Amino acid sequence: MDSGQTEGLLYDVLHKMVVCEKLDNFSPESADILLGLLDECHEPQVWLLTCVLVGHMCNLTSVARNHLAQRGALASLASVLNRSFSSLTSVTLFSQKGKLYELLIRFILSMMQHFSLGASICITKMLQYDTLSTVLSAVDCNTSALYAYGSAETKMQLDSLIAGRSLVGRRIWRPTPASDIYNCLLGCDMADVLGTDLPFHDSFVVDLYDTNGDEDIHIIEQLTSHNGTGSSVQESSEDLDGLNSDVGEWVDVYVTCILDGSHFVAVFGAEHVKEFHQLSQSLEAAVANNHFTPLTQLPSRGQLVCVSHPKRGCYRAYVVNADNEKILIFSPDGGYVEELPLSYLKTFDSCSITLPSHRLVHVCKLMG
Repeated sequence: MDSGQTEGLLYDVLHKMVVCEKLDNFSPESADILLGLLDECHEPQVWLLTCVLVGHMCNLTSVARNHLAQRGALASLASVLNRSFSSLTSVTLFSQKGKLYELLIRFILSMMQHFSLGASICITKMLQYDTLSTVLSAVDCNTSALYAYGSAETKMQLDSLIAGRSLVGRRIWRPTPASDIYNCLLGCDMADVLGTDLPFHDSFVVDLYDTNGDEDIHIIEQLTSHNGTGSSVQESSEDLDGLNSDVGEWVDVYVTCILDGSHFVAVFGAEHVKEFHQLSQSLEAAVANNHFTPLTQLPSRGQLVCVSHPKRGCYRAYVVNADNEKILIFSPDGGYVEELPLSYLKTFDSCSITLPSHRLVHVCKLMG
């Protein structure tokens, strides 16, 4: 059989075991077979069903769990976790395979508690340096195409508090490369799409305040009160990311968009905010004067286009993925990552627009 037939047969057998069979007993030999599947290269659906069966074994008896630990279950899970993250750099999260990898990674991380809470002899035997390094490298957000900070609810709350608004913030330079968060969100290396024309050079941690009302509003306090974490702000904001939270400079901050429950894109300083809005107005005028023509065919990956958005206005964008009716784009001027219909996109003639001589936006992490 070819590899596709083999994967299909494995999937069918494992699926039958998970769905149709009563799983009340496993032999040590079956544990060895399952962990052997995790040590081999397979499609994500095969790994996922294998992990489900390993999870069943963990829940049966402490004897089964200890055997799995001694057999090397943690190392096998860490290996699959690492390979799954690596695979996500070549697929998009919007594809079926990307969604399967997402389920697989989340399930593996939830399974690791079986071994982290096991007998001390299993922990000292399994959590050796190389195994631990594999786990840490896999869950490091710099290599993850999956894990963003905060929940969907936190992102929505943050969006309602700061997106599209002028605020005041104390910013601290952050050594983490600014493109890392986009590599996570897009599921690929930005350099593969944009070449050397990467839009971000600096990253910052920012303590944000809304000073537009009668009383100043500390954004992190507002956010944590919405999520029920109460007075934990001071504790969580101390020495954030290894930075001294008592230093930094105060600047005007205009937030263009929210990336996840902790990261956002911003323009610093009144003059730069003015330039940002002028660029958008120039693009809108060019669209109104028919300088750009609507796209009628799917654009190519990496193509620069003009987006005419009903809410955000007009902006430049690079095409990240165009495999279906929704086109995934990234905007170098506003930092937006969105899936848009083809009707929003137009050709882009750079000669008709005067671009700023420097980058206006920065990737930021909310302090606290």
